[in-house]
Amino acid sequence: MKNKIFYILILTILVSCTNSKNDLTESNLKGEVWKIQETSYEGEEKFGEYVVGDKNYWGHSYYEFNKAGNITVSKRLDDDGEITSLSKYTYDKSDNCISIETYKDDELTQKQVNVIDKNKIVEVKVFDEDGELESVYKYEYSGKEISGGSIFDKNDNITNSFFNELRNGLLIKQTVNDSIGETIRISRFNRNKNGDVIEQVTQFPKDTSEYKYSFSYEYDEERNWIKQYQFDEEGQIEDIIIRNIVYFGDDKKTYSENDFVGIWFVISSDDSWFDKDDWLEIQDNKKFDIGYDSKVWKSGTWEINSKEKIFTLRTGKNADSRKYKYKFEGYQLIFSTIQDIEQFRLEKR
Repeated sequence: MKNKIFYILILTILVSCTNSKNDLTESNLKGEVWKIQETSYEGEEKFGEYVVGDKNYWGHSYYEFNKAGNITVSKRLDDDGEITSLSKYTYDKSDNCISIETYKDDELTQKQVNVIDKNKIVEVKVFDEDGELESVYKYEYSGKEISGGSIFDKNDNITNSFFNELRNGLLIKQTVNDSIGETIRISRFNRNKNGDVIEQVTQFPKDTSEYKYSFSYEYDEERNWIKQYQFDEEGQIEDIIIRNIVYFGDDKKTYSENDFVGIWFVISSDDSWFDKDDWLEIQDNKKFDIGYDSKVWKSGTWEINSKEKIFTLRTGKNADSRKYKYKFEGYQLIFSTIQDIEQFRLEKR
């Protein structure tokens, strides 16, 4: 499913960061977004509700943006949170993206060089790890929007062309042709009032096949989605994407004890008390439970020192109690040693 949903990025991800339209706008993101982490889980239906299942092996990503709203770093992550690829973005004085370098295991694997004309990316050259030209993307515009383009191989032979239809700056239809101009794929995107895709219909004219997928969302106060539900052609839940968004200025927010209350899931840990996928339930009666699945294996009480930003878990045995520094990043809660070494990271689902 994911290949069919996101194939469009193959043709348009190389265009971004123009002076007239930043990456946040291109990505339908509102507010002063700084960081985004997206984690993909299997979706399950239990007792009439959709719930998060096991983490998928792939489909995890991380992005950072500057204050101009343009992306500076993107990462692809595996299910252990390890980086599988890292891309770094470079800008000119007018905030136009002029190059993107992609690394794997600290080795350069691809470089994209953008040709700028009147603050628009009109051509993209993609080079491999040896500096050899792989492909060239040439774009056409209607006003400030990309209306279409063509893709050429290293020998200047056209391989594909595409044509976009947009509404309010967001894609609603894309047609892709092959090297001889025959249509090989047509995709249509229905969007909700927030501008997010709620239905994608993809047709392949050569074999007359058609695929339809649907989506629903939960949103934060800025109207950015923080949970995406992905459904297959039969309307069955397939995947759930958890998106953690950190905004510029979040570090100045104040948090009350009530912000800690709830069930938190461990997404990374170097702490002997917690393994990945354990949960920590912080209760409003100042008690806590730690467990995995339906089993509780440690309980006690908790307290916070909001002035020093210290969180303490007590089990009734002084030798078996823990004291951490804490901070919030979006909807994640991070616990560190007193020396500021991160121990484990939690998220609500």
